[in-house]
Amino acid sequence: MKFSNLITIAIVAILLSGCAAKKPTGKTGGTYPSSGCEQPLSSTLADKIVVDRSDRAMYLYKNGSLLGSMKVSLGENDHKGSKVKRGDRKSPIGTYKILNKRCHSVKYMAMTISYPNAADRARAAKLGVNPGSLITIHGQPHWNANGKGDSYTLTKDWTEGCVALTNSGMRELWSMIKVGTPITLQP
Repeated sequence: MKFSNLITIAIVAILLSGCAAKKPTGKTGGTYPSSGCEQPLSSTLADKIVVDRSDRAMYLYKNGSLLGSMKVSLGENDHKGSKVKRGDRKSPIGTYKILNKRCHSVKYMAMTISYPNAADRARAAKLGVNPGSLITIHGQPHWNANGKGDSYTLTKDWTEGCVALTNSGMRELWSMIKVGTPITLQP
């Protein structure tokens, strides 16, 4: 394999890794399977997702009626404002769409949101910074695959800017969301 191909593969792997988690001491490593997270859609689909950063909660709606809610963890620096640039460890504020749903070897399941939108790109350009990308809703790192660390992860904001759910919460969300569903992240 050519050296340039190896560099390309390494860059793609880094980009696809998404939001990293700070791990508590203890068992680390391991991966989730790269397939097998497919599951049927629920008979009740949400048509809107709202993440309230101040409540650290996700709310699912259908036709304006609340279907349910779940606790979330956000960007490690969310208390310092909205995402502006790559690497600031903040979750964005704005309205986006779910772009895809995929199995994730590090974070169980992931749904990519359409950050940055036009307003995010314009703000970043004005500041002369890269707005970042690959903001997802995802499950837990492998060290918390069994959910025993949920009480730890749900009391902390630990992502690089993503929205993290428990793995059971991610499975529930997965079954209720189609690609294209709007998501609003509010202060």
